[in-house]
Amino acid sequence: MNRLVVQAACVFALACIPYINTLDNSFHYDDFHSVVNNPHIRALGNIADFFIDAEAFSVRRENAMYRPLLLVTYAVNYAIGGAEPAGYHLANILIHAANAVLIYLFLGQLSGNVRLALCSAIFFAVNPLNSEAVNYVSSRSELLMSGFFILTCLAYVRFVRTGEWGWYGLALASTALALMSKSVAVVLVGIIPLCDWFLHRPVCRRWRYYLPFAALSALYVLIVQQYVGKAIGAPVRPLDVQLWTQLKALVHYVQMGSMPVHLSVEHQFFPAQSPVEMAVLGAVFFILSFVALIVWQGARHLRFATAWIGLTLLPTLVVPLIVLVNEHRLYLASVAGAWMAGWCIVYMARRRRGVALVVAAVYTIVTMSLTWQRNPTWADELSLWSDAAAKGPLMLKPRLRLADALVKQQRLPEAEAAYLAALALRPQHVAARTNLGRLYMQLGRYAQAEEQFFALLAVSPDAVAAQLNLAEIALRQSRWEAAASHYHNVLQYDDTGGVAQGKLGYIASQLGAPAAALQYYNEALELVRGRDVVRFLVHRGTVLKQLERLQEAEADYRRALKLDPAFVDAWYNLGNLYRDSRRLERAINAYERVIEIDTDLELARRASQQIQDLNPQSHQ
Repeated sequence: MNRLVVQAACVFALACIPYINTLDNSFHYDDFHSVVNNPHIRALGNIADFFIDAEAFSVRRENAMYRPLLLVTYAVNYAIGGAEPAGYHLANILIHAANAVLIYLFLGQLSGNVRLALCSAIFFAVNPLNSEAVNYVSSRSELLMSGFFILTCLAYVRFVRTGEWGWYGLALASTALALMSKSVAVVLVGIIPLCDWFLHRPVCRRWRYYLPFAALSALYVLIVQQYVGKAIGAPVRPLDVQLWTQLKALVHYVQMGSMPVHLSVEHQFFPAQSPVEMAVLGAVFFILSFVALIVWQGARHLRFATAWIGLTLLPTLVVPLIVLVNEHRLYLASVAGAWMAGWCIVYMARRRRGVALVVAAVYTIVTMSLTWQRNPTWADELSLWSDAAAKGPLMLKPRLRLADALVKQQRLPEAEAAYLAALALRPQHVAARTNLGRLYMQLGRYAQAEEQFFALLAVSPDAVAAQLNLAEIALRQSRWEAAASHYHNVLQYDDTGGVAQGKLGYIASQLGAPAAALQYYNEALELVRGRDVVRFLVHRGTVLKQLERLQEAEADYRRALKLDPAFVDAWYNLGNLYRDSRRLERAINAYERVIEIDTDLELARRASQQIQDLNPQSHQ
């Protein structure tokens, strides 16, 4: 068998083995809005929409992104295995393994040194630093982009060496696919000339070959601006703060890459506010010293690797993002890190081959073990955020996510402690106070819940979520006027899509004002969508019945049942309407439907009693 095939198969296998224990892991944070709850990926017929509708990326409109190829893979995953996470994790593993093989082929073509390529690909395949990209389903964008990115480089190098235009065409096609996976692929416009430089080609004279890649990147930027509808690079922090912070981040990344033993989904890392901070000054000194050493004394391989790292990290260095640092950003950059490690092994093998083999074997085994040990941290939200909170005690996000996970596990006292720890770090954090207040509501500790929501309103009177929660507490305690006041306050600041009007209708009906309730329900039904339409139709039907407008009430019940034939409240209320208007056979039929549906045991019991009262002989 061809040695190339055997070695590629070994690389593929070694990339898969450390991740076998990830198949039972769950989904995590962004996975829920982009995969688990995303209706767009549930039908292969929606694939065409992925290329023209950035909002298909998520169930939340504010999270719109143009990553159509990523959504295609999600849709295929869903078509094969539904929402079971194992299939998504398996796909990530296979993509990672394929990437390792592409790296082996690319570096072999670029350097002409098969041993260097093999060592580098193996080191990349088993590196625990890449475990976040593989374990986190939403990081598939990084995996896909990196795979097509490497394929572009491989095809371009083959074109340079052979002059065959088919390879150039493949490089362009792969660039387009990389861009449709993640925007970081725009840096290919710098990587392609870098490959020419390494191959001793005159970069300045080959500008015509670079223009199509630049055109694809420019076209991608225009498409994103068109479909996402927001400015690329709209800063979440001042650009100078971004620069000082990311200078620190580069050193942090070097530390992670050199010793990947303190990994976390949320590293304890803070923005740098000034260029004269000691951490920033130290980072600048380190970076300049390293670059100077590589430029003046480094081998061509190391210069190439350094430039690769700089270019692949450039987008996240200059574009302010919410998350300051994370591990999956290093996935593509780690190709160069693996090449540096491989180069060291090959260099060592020229003098002491046996020692080099032992070092390479030990390094591979150790990193595989670290990766295997890291994977269970991603088992579920509780394990992931417990680990992050322990490693980053001053970071708010892990505390908040940990508390949310504890709530789902019904470990409520521990969740309360985690929310309070988050608030100790940032007392006015909206989500922390809101979730703590909701926890107190769940525990029936309404006074403490109100304390949290009023604390939010004291700082932000337009905090709609706080008003809605205060209204819900008042409703639970039958304090109708207080609840109505909160809903009116909500409508001053935000349009809740008809929900607030519907709640006001319910309150009016409880206060014995059916005419006012009818007006609110009419307003609500002009605005609401989804299941709320069915619910408010039934409520309006009840008010219409109180006003003795029986035909209109019946029409609302029928309309609700047309939208949802299994909505048991509609059947029960319709039965009551028929009973009161002496249409007894229809009333019995409606009550029997309540019993058949049997989603509410109490309603089924009451419906059975109604049938017995209307037709006593039916139970004799």
